Amino acid sequence: MRADSLAGMVCLFIACGGVSALLEAAWPDRAAAPKLTPERRVDWAWWPVSAFLTGNLTRALTVGIVVGAALLLGVAPTPFDVLPALVAHPFGIGRAAPVAQVAFALFVGDGVNYWNHRLRHGRWLWPFHAVHHGPVRLDWLSSARIHPVDDLVDGVSVGLVLVALGVPVQVWLATGPFLLFFDMYVHANVALPGTRLRWPRAVLARCVVGPAFHRHHHAAPMPTLGTGARPCNYAGVFPAWDLVFGTFHLPPDAPAAFGTGEPTPSGLLAQLRQPFAIAGQRVAAALDG
Repeated sequence: MRADSLAGMVCLFIACGGVSALLEAAWPDRAAAPKLTPERRVDWAWWPVSAFLTGNLTRALTVGIVVGAALLLGVAPTPFDVLPALVAHPFGIGRAAPVAQVAFALFVGDGVNYWNHRLRHGRWLWPFHAVHHGPVRLDWLSSARIHPVDDLVDGVSVGLVLVALGVPVQVWLATGPFLLFFDMYVHANVALPGTRLRWPRAVLARCVVGPAFHRHHHAAPMPTLGTGARPCNYAGVFPAWDLVFGTFHLPPDAPAAFGTGEPTPSGLLAQLRQPFAIAGQRVAAALDG
């Protein structure tokens, strides 16, 4: 059973959600949130939207754009020849060992994610990304509250770069289930043994993203680094990107609260609609100005 099939994704969700829930029960960072309140039911409703609808749109758009662009550039004579041609190209990472392909896809993909994440905190894409920052309680269940537009900007940009560099499509797709589980973990209400200690915390936080690191990205109000208010900790897997570009932020104290500080609609459909309304108002204001 393939992990990116419907049945595979359902099984993966049950397995990953179960593991995350057990970790939160064993080593909670703060008091657990009830799982069946009206707000939490919205989080449950987001899961099929993010995991199935948006995931399939991302795959289709990415492959379609890559194939279309490659045909226009003369990379291959037919659509069926494009992806094999990219893998076989001298710069194609598909010529490397499988382990190197996966490592390349995760690290470079996270670098692309770092920069598009910064863009999604900008004026025009923020209304869509704000949906993800809406929850005032952060745990594995809230990790899927991602607007399709926000998810497509991230997923398609990462997929375009990786596939264009010759990463085999099956390798790119294989990173999806891993990132799904990892995203649950970094949002989880968990503090594993040892992660509160100064030196393990400092070392681990600079090697791989963890819940303590990511909580500061969701902090309310958002932290100010240097001059000008801007969020921190954009990386999804490797904090090296934040260290290199000056957005790493991990003080000893955990954030007191999460959320955007802005009104958040209570229903799934309202959360899907609101960003379009806000973006439309901003476009109209820019045109009038």
